[in-house]
Amino acid sequence: MFENLDHLYRFPTRTAIDALAKRFNLPNTKNMQDWEYEVADASRIAEFLAAYDSGELSEDEKFTLIAMLVQSSCDAIDKGENFLRSENWTQFLEMLERDIDIHIHLVWYWSCTDLDDLSAAWSITPFIRPILLRHQEKFSTISSPIEFT
Repeated sequence: MFENLDHLYRFPTRTAIDALAKRFNLPNTKNMQDWEYEVADASRIAEFLAAYDSGELSEDEKFTLIAMLVQSSCDAIDKGENFLRSENWTQFLEMLERDIDIHIHLVWYWSCTDLDDLSAAWSITPFIRPILLRHQEKFSTISSPIEFT
């Protein structure tokens, strides 16, 4: 169903990482792999959301920050702190959907489309999949609608 998504794939840029590390006073060393996930912090979600909506970020910074927010949200869900009922959760989902053209590959990745059993997926997966389904036309290689069991 998702034969070739290369046209949608993107990476955090060094410029975006450096800017966000400075903005949020985050560690940023050369040996950090997947920086955006390493620095994710569920306790700073509101701060990250405010920065995303500030109008001060480049598209690359927004992409990298949403990746941080996905991991931060996943961590918050795992902690079971009623995050799913919060305004931050609603705001995060709205941002993700509003800027789907920037984040479509992240949405696909975190949707774990190769899994039927969600017990093997991330805790955020069941909440990200509906966004993927609403925007499946963005995947030009899809020959038929996506269906999850």
